[in-house]
Amino acid sequence: ERPDPIPGFSVPRPASQQWEAGRYMNAKAKYWVLVANSGQARILEMQRKPYQFQEVSELTSETQHLTNKDIVSDASGRVYRTQGPGTHSMKPRSDPHEQAEEQFSRGLAEKMDKAARLGRFDRLLVVADPKTLGRLRQQMTKSVGSKIAEEVSLDLVRLPLNQLEPRLKQVLGWAA
Repeated sequence: ERPDPIPGFSVPRPASQQWEAGRYMNAKAKYWVLVANSGQARILEMQRKPYQFQEVSELTSETQHLTNKDIVSDASGRVYRTQGPGTHSMKPRSDPHEQAEEQFSRGLAEKMDKAARLGRFDRLLVVADPKTLGRLRQQMTKSVGSKIAEEVSLDLVRLPLNQLEPRLKQVLGWAA
């Protein structure tokens, strides 16, 4: 419990509230946990009282295991040189896999925004590899950002639920 700011003066708080990350939070708050990397994501729902832990959805990028040739629909452009024989192909300005990863994280951010607007969660925990976490930070709206309880830079997408659950409880500071 966080001590009251003025000694000798206490603010009555309901027993269901506790101090978390700079504010008092309701123990009955519904948490969503976004566990993601550049090509996979799992959305989990957790609640402290009554305790609840379940998977909401699992998402996979359609382009995750494709080659650049399969992702890009066209052949690269050709450049004709005025001096010397022959032509050369142009290099693409951006990596197709980078674009696909960017698009996947943008889709996740949009899904979180829609869920926040519908009131599907009260707080959000984001667990993602460093690159994906950075992308999500840039792409999430302010309304979603205000609900983020914690961000963790780890790739835990492939962990089975029975191993993921205690790790998430530890991150949130809930008794195991």
